[in-house]
Amino acid sequence: PCVLFFDELDSIAKSRGSSLGDAGGSGDRVMNQILTEMDGVGSKKNIFVIGATNRPDILDPAIMRPGRLDQLIFIPMPDLAARVSILKANLRKSPLAKDVDLNFLASHTDKFSGADLTEICQRAAKFAIRESIEKSIERRRLREEAGELEE
Repeated sequence: PCVLFFDELDSIAKSRGSSLGDAGGSGDRVMNQILTEMDGVGSKKNIFVIGATNRPDILDPAIMRPGRLDQLIFIPMPDLAARVSILKANLRKSPLAKDVDLNFLASHTDKFSGADLTEICQRAAKFAIRESIEKSIERRRLREEAGELEE
């Protein structure tokens, strides 16, 4: 089987004629070519075309016609249990302080996407590393001042 996946489909499949300042209509030409290439792909066995977008409202309606991307599947923002799972998955290899409450964090991140939660975890890890390095430097400085270490 062959899977063609278009991430951020809205960036290349906007409604034709909607691109202000589009020199020469290049966006419309790209869209027309995509539609032409997609025609008939659905009739071939083992070829699946999938598109992902956060902005289905700006997609050209022609791309949603039968034989192209004819099925819309809405994936909602993660609920509380899903957010806890996403946080756990992101932090599974990171040491956590005993007072870190993932349920509390998840309950305060309503309307956050999985990508948002991943970003929070990555920033927290970087912050913790930076804080650890700064504390280590400060401890060393204090030990040097106390004469415990030679400079």
